[in-house]
Amino acid sequence: MEKFTIDGIVIRTSVTGEADRIAWVLTRDRGIIRAFAKGARGTKSRLHGGTSLFAYCNFSFTEKNNAYNISEAQVKEVFFDLRKSMETLTLAQYFCEVIAKAIPEKCYEEVYLRLLLNSLHLLCKSDKHELLIKSVFELRLVSVAGYMPSVVACENCGEYLTDIMYFNCQTGELFCSSCGKQHLLPAVPSSVVSAMRHICFSDFSKIFSFELPEDMLLLLNRLTENYLRSALGQEFKLLSYLSEINKY
Repeated sequence: MEKFTIDGIVIRTSVTGEADRIAWVLTRDRGIIRAFAKGARGTKSRLHGGTSLFAYCNFSFTEKNNAYNISEAQVKEVFFDLRKSMETLTLAQYFCEVIAKAIPEKCYEEVYLRLLLNSLHLLCKSDKHELLIKSVFELRLVSVAGYMPSVVACENCGEYLTDIMYFNCQTGELFCSSCGKQHLLPAVPSSVVSAMRHICFSDFSKIFSFELPEDMLLLLNRLTENYLRSALGQEFKLLSYLSEINKY
């Protein structure tokens, strides 16, 4: 039997037995661990808060025959302010849904945990537009996962920037104002192209450090969302709900 402690955040839960819980924990360097938490649904259980959705903790695990149990969860952050609105809560749940489907099996990159924690923190504490946070999360995540779009220059002629460019959400290719017209793609202003490049290539500490007017954020959001779905080959049920309760 192996015992180890590691930081992680709960991205999904389910119930089992009379008072037990199963938690999917995105860990710092062991990927996603699916673990059993005995009695965790009991309000007096020392695992109750630490195995709830969005709980960021230092977890103590035991593992035997590829089955994991949580023996302790020392809470660091619960992101309580995510509950300030249904829109914010659903967006946070969407981030967790994407993480669960995007991370390859046995992928132990710390950057996924860092990206999720930063995104949730900004949803709770910053005045940044939720569309900006959503677009950064989506595009940086697919880039880290190995699906970075080709946004350095026009795919055909190599032109770096024109006032209007065109982005193919299916292939991740960028085209200049001349070449893009041949592909019948949606027009993308240069400010949005610059934002996409910033998200893909900036130092991690700076990826949220830009601004766009709301109409441009809406366009950026449509591009990153559609490219995420295409790159991962996945549909996300919470996107439909977000579109119903908000303008996403």
